Amino acid sequence: MPFTLSHAAAVLPALRGDGTGRGLLVPSVLVAGSFAPDMTYYVASVLPEAMEFGDVTHSFAGVFTVDVLVTWALVGLWLVLREPLVALLPRGRQGRVAALVRCGAGTRRFSPSLALWWYVSAALGSLTHVVWDAFTHLDRWGMRLFPVLGKEIAGSPLYWYLQYGGSAVAAVVIAVFVVLALRRQPAVEPVGVPVLSSADRWVAGAVIGGCALVAAVQRVARWWAHWGSVAKPYEVIPTVCFGAGA
Repeated sequence: MPFTLSHAAAVLPALRGDGTGRGLLVPSVLVAGSFAPDMTYYVASVLPEAMEFGDVTHSFAGVFTVDVLVTWALVGLWLVLREPLVALLPRGRQGRVAALVRCGAGTRRFSPSLALWWYVSAALGSLTHVVWDAFTHLDRWGMRLFPVLGKEIAGSPLYWYLQYGGSAVAAVVIAVFVVLALRRQPAVEPVGVPVLSSADRWVAGAVIGGCALVAAVQRVARWWAHWGSVAKPYEVIPTVCFGAGA
């Protein structure tokens, strides 16, 4: 998938319409798990050798081991950045978003049951990613199971259309889900969200955007030096996404 965030669409059936998890599944862990197998590709911006580790994170063994650890690390990072990120929104827009992502929520006491459901949620999220990629990437087991995915249509293999088209459709599905989930949230004063001035938000946005731009350019330059002469133009899209995301 050229857009890692699109993988979150696969775990939406495990969430209720208001963003809470079904049963004892943990929403933030499910979503982070759906991203986890690709994290090594973002790390490759500073450690190029990390690209090779993607074979591990996209394996079934990786789903139940390293991907779980990566997921938990992502959730930990999310809990640190959650309120500051919401603070970047205009104050009038923060209430429903803060309610949806549970800003200001206290931490639950550790228990074996909680750890088990964090593990299950992480593994399930990662599993959806690996299975999805199996049918949209070259040389994965899904391609071997259905060789027709390699059939070329208008100059590109079928799996390519599933990869890019699926990524776009999934992004739309996520956007619709988020809009509907936000409408279900109470319009209340955000809890635990720092108060920033308009200037603060503009400066923070400029810094974040600038860093993303520089990182994307650096990653694309390295990719172009290696593949530019033989690559098709659209093949730079994942590189831009991984670079900016890193």
